[in-house]
Parts: sequence; structure tokens; C-alpha cells
Amino acid sequence: MPVVKLRSGSFQAKILGPDGNTVSKTFLIRKEASQQLAQWKLDKKQKRLQPKTSLPSLDEYFLRWYTDVSQETREEEQSGWRKAQLRIYRQYIQPILGNERLDEIGPDLVKRVINQVAQLGRAPQTQRHVYQIMRKMFGDSIEIYQYLTFNPVLRKFNPDVPVLEAKRLNLEQIKALLRHVEGKKYGLAIWVQLYLGLRCGELRALRWEDVDLGDRRIVIRRAFVKHTGKFREYPKGRKQHSHSLPLELWQRLSEARKTAVSDYVVPSPDGPQYILPHRWYLKALKDYCRELEIPVIGTHGLRHSTSEIYLSHGASRDDMRQLFAHSSLTVTDRYIRDRASNLERVSNVIRLFPADGGANEESKSSMKTSTANISKEVSTSN
Repeated sequence: MPVVKLRSGSFQAKILGPDGNTVSKTFLIRKEASQQLAQWKLDKKQKRLQPKTSLPSLDEYFLRWYTDVSQETREEEQSGWRKAQLRIYRQYIQPILGNERLDEIGPDLVKRVINQVAQLGRAPQTQRHVYQIMRKMFGDSIEIYQYLTFNPVLRKFNPDVPVLEAKRLNLEQIKALLRHVEGKKYGLAIWVQLYLGLRCGELRALRWEDVDLGDRRIVIRRAFVKHTGKFREYPKGRKQHSHSLPLELWQRLSEARKTAVSDYVVPSPDGPQYILPHRWYLKALKDYCRELEIPVIGTHGLRHSTSEIYLSHGASRDDMRQLFAHSSLTVTDRYIRDRASNLERVSNVIRLFPADGGANEESKSSMKTSTANISKEVSTSN
């Protein structure tokens, strides 16, 4: 049998083994495939060519792969996504590929699975999940188990998923919400999320030890994982990050700190020893939006709304990436549509309520001093 060029661009060497079954191996370079074929021919002539070891079916391989990955995966990542992987495999992949031997599954069968999901009317995001699971399974069969040398789940099979515009509030709606929630049960939580763009898990894990009121800085050190009910000693992205506190938020945190009896910045109303309850916080947020007759958003909608505050005060695409601690600007593009780099200065000049008379004299004095320094800094830079 000659060397065959596959549709993927790789080259497959094939030869009929002593047991009547085809022995094959795939290479990226034709020369390597030709060398392998020549070696097999010599081995066959000298009766040294070994029969091909039978590979497992996809069902057998999936059971091993799923078990191994579950044991290796960090506990906080298992609960939701791992269960979804098992459900997706059984519902969409197993009926078509389950009984197929691993090395007999080619791009044509993989494409049939993806087409079947689309024909069932499943959402583009579900189609992508099916693709991602198959891509990962077969990738591990090459890199970890060394069953295969070629991944039949081609990158071009990755379904296009439209990016939907996330719900957010405009600047006037943000101001209305902040005024409306002052002094209310979850008011401080909403202020913190809107001014800092924290994820809800980061907000729930935020402690006073993370807030330096003297230097007006905050460090995002950890997150609470809802699926496992446990704290994770790092935020999403596995990188701690710090930010300057906008003056209006710093003022409210300073006031809250004076009467705080909990280690948490925004504890549960049920007691200082409990963390903020996501379910009731979300319900309260939606109720506040309905009362104001503004778009009803969730807790992540507050994070998206943060960009409206910063952009209106001169922030840029790069600034927002730094604030949100995104891994790439592609993710940031879902939040904003701009570019530059002066997050520290922007954080200092944010004023949603410049004529607010609710601050105490000490806070007003500090704010005036900081404003003067900022004005001097801006004037110098200009």
C-alpha cells in the first residue's frame, strides 16, 4: 500500500499485517511516512512485522478518559462542567460513535455527529460544547494515551457561535440604581460590583483584609465557587490583581468599615459569619431594577455595566482588560469598544455624584485633597 495524503494535510503509511488487518500510522511529513512504510516492508519480509494491537471502542476509551480526567481535574471545576460532559457524550456522541473502534473514527464520522446536533435544532453553543468535548477527547488520545497520531476533530468543524450583546445599564440608569439602593439590604454589594466590575464569586469572597482604605486600593485574592460551596484561593484566571478605589466607593467603604462586625465586606443579612447569599442578592437586584423601571439585569450585568462608568470617564480597551483581569482583549471586546491605557487616572477621576452632600467632613476633606492631586497630575500630563 502506498503513502496516502489525508484531507487534513497529513500523510498515512499503510501495510497489510500478518493477521490480515491493516497496520497504519499518520505523519505530518511525507518523508517520515515513506520511511515508516519502507521499514514495515522490510519487517514483513523478514517476518518481524507484529499484528496491530486492537484499540478500544470509543465507549471503552471514554470511560477511561472521563475517569482519569475527573481524578486529575481540580475539585471546584468538576461539578458542573464534568457532569455536562457526561450528559453531552451520552446524548449526542455515543449513539453515532460509541461502538466504533477509536482508530476507525475519521473526520467524516465526527462531522456526522456535529451535523446531527444541528439537525436536532440544538443551540449553537450546544453544538460548540459537543465539538469541544470531542476535540479534547481525541487530543488526549494522542498526547496522553498515544492511541492515535491524528485528531479527526478538525478545527474547521468548530461551529460559529454568535456573540449576543450582554444586558447592561447606561450611565443614567446606573446612577438611578445607586441612589435607589443606598441604605438598603444589598446596597453596598451593588456599589462595589458596579464601581469595581467584580464577578459575584469575587464579591462574595471579598474581606476587609483585602481593602486598604489608607492607600485606597483593593486586592482581589480569592473567589467563592457556587457549584462546590467552597472558597478558591485565587480569582478566575489564577492571578491576583489590585485596583485603585474610586473616591465615591472609597467613601462608602470607609463608612461601612466603622460599623463592620464581619470579616466579609458584604456579608449575609442573616449574620456576619455568613457570606452574601447569591440567590437572594440576585432577587433583590432584579426587584430594584423593576422598581426603577430600568432593564432587569443579573449580577454579571452589573459587571458589564461597569464599563459604562469607566468609558464615560476616559477609560480604554486596554484599561478595561486590566480592570476585568481578562486573559485577552477578545474577551474584553464583549464589554467595551475602545482603546488606550490610563486606568489608575480614570479610577481617580470617576464622579457619578459630584454634588453629593452625604459625605462627612473628614471624607469631603480627603476627597478634595485627592481631587487636587489628580487635577495637578492631569494638568502635568497634558
